[in-house]
Amino acid sequence: MKEALRAMLNQAFERCIESGEFNRIPLPDYVIEVPGNSHYGHFATNLPFLMASSLRRRPGDLASVILKNLGGLEDMFEKVEVAGPGFINFTIRGSEWHRLLGRIVAEGKDYGRSLAGAGRRILVEFVSANPTGPLHLGHGRGAALGDTLCRILSFTGHEVVREFYINDAGVQVRLLGESIYSRWRQRGDRDYPFPENGYHGDYVTDLAEQIADQLSLETMEPDEAVRRCALLGREKMLEEIKRDMGSFRVAFDVWASESDLYACGLIEKILESLRAKGQIYEEEGATWIRSSLYGDDKDRVIKKTDGEYTYFASDIAYHFEKFKRGFSKAVNIWGADHHGYIQRIKAALKTDGIDENWLEVLLIQLVRLFKGGEEVKMSKRAGLYVTLKELVEEVGVDAARFVFLSKNHDSPLDFDVDLVKRQDSDNPVYYVQYAHARICSVFRKAASEGLSAPPNPAELLERLVLEEELTLIRFMSQFPELLVDISKAMEPHRLTYYLTELASLFHKYFNQGTKDPEKRIVGGEKTLSQARLCLAQGVRQVLFTGLDLLGIQAPEKM
Repeated sequence: MKEALRAMLNQAFERCIESGEFNRIPLPDYVIEVPGNSHYGHFATNLPFLMASSLRRRPGDLASVILKNLGGLEDMFEKVEVAGPGFINFTIRGSEWHRLLGRIVAEGKDYGRSLAGAGRRILVEFVSANPTGPLHLGHGRGAALGDTLCRILSFTGHEVVREFYINDAGVQVRLLGESIYSRWRQRGDRDYPFPENGYHGDYVTDLAEQIADQLSLETMEPDEAVRRCALLGREKMLEEIKRDMGSFRVAFDVWASESDLYACGLIEKILESLRAKGQIYEEEGATWIRSSLYGDDKDRVIKKTDGEYTYFASDIAYHFEKFKRGFSKAVNIWGADHHGYIQRIKAALKTDGIDENWLEVLLIQLVRLFKGGEEVKMSKRAGLYVTLKELVEEVGVDAARFVFLSKNHDSPLDFDVDLVKRQDSDNPVYYVQYAHARICSVFRKAASEGLSAPPNPAELLERLVLEEELTLIRFMSQFPELLVDISKAMEPHRLTYYLTELASLFHKYFNQGTKDPEKRIVGGEKTLSQARLCLAQGVRQVLFTGLDLLGIQAPEKM
């Protein structure tokens, strides 16, 4: 509906110019919004207000000229009026909303799907945990955000690739090997030292036992044993990460490895290319990149005096390699502690002429877990944090994903375990899922009485005249544009807000029938019941599609 209105306003703007009523100016970046109170109309635009300064005319006068050139007034609108300092309010005819509901029912699972992102290839890299320990709550929040964003981007026509970057080179993997080897040695020598910054938690002991069953560690020199423990430990942790992601309904198209960047010589090739462009120099025995020329607060070391590359070097190579794969945009989802790293990596991209806007970074803020009114801080298995697997076993995938997506990613999140295990309306995911299940129960009741939504409901929908019915249709009309807006702003949490509000509107509509038999969905009048079943079918479909985009199930019974 909003798209149709925008097309009409754009045409009216051109007619005003062609008729000489407006001087030629660029079309302003105006908005069409939904007023908080439908008394002021179903839509409002600020187009006249934005034109006033360029044309040096009163906004109200401009609004009147636009209305004169706006076609289809009688067909589409019940009322159009100039309001405030240069706004136009539009009230849409009920027949138009009925027509839209027919479209929602006809399109079914494709309602909301669009080609808004056609031709755009987007690489979304998320989770990217070190394969040195179990996934924690922060990884879970990033996984829910990244996966849902990819689902919505695909639904709106983008070509999406999901990527997990395995940080498997350098000190951390060596330290994992030392930790595993130390735990194995401590089985026979309790005083054997544990590395100062080693990995704690029961999972390291578990790895030591598994690896000891595969390798004869006692026959190896310590350095070789540590190396083998590191390699096998990495493989086993990566297998566990993949299992946990699969259980969390997250799949990746590409598993990229940091160690492969070294093995194939890509880092050296890219740095040599930058050296040829004068972006690399030597100083004090180290190799530096001129990142300060491109927005970084200082130049950065990419190769240390001992000849070892820094993490920054591999990160530069990795992002250059991403760009060479031909993506229109790259999205990284990182922990909030990487805030200072964003400008650094963008500056490095600019040394090779890559637009900094090609890369967008979403930062995940802290997740705190509460149970019994107290914060849960420890995990026996991980040693330092609650694992994602433990959380999912406690509350289920649906609840975990919904809560992770209940706030914008840049806001801290409190996760109340007790709340999401409750089977009532205070539980946000239960509230939305129950709306879907409730509609399914309505259809089961209708079927028991020989009623169903007709295949061609157009002639029946005019029976929907209650304000609550038209409000539901108007709210569902916002769904396609919401998904496009989410894909642009990278804000999937807005979908949880939307579904919660849609569920609320339906629950209120359903509950009024318990007090007034004439307002029941399945009542005594067949054609009215069928029309209301069509409305319920539309709501059920939008709930199902929305939950599916969140990676959450839509149960038929609860």
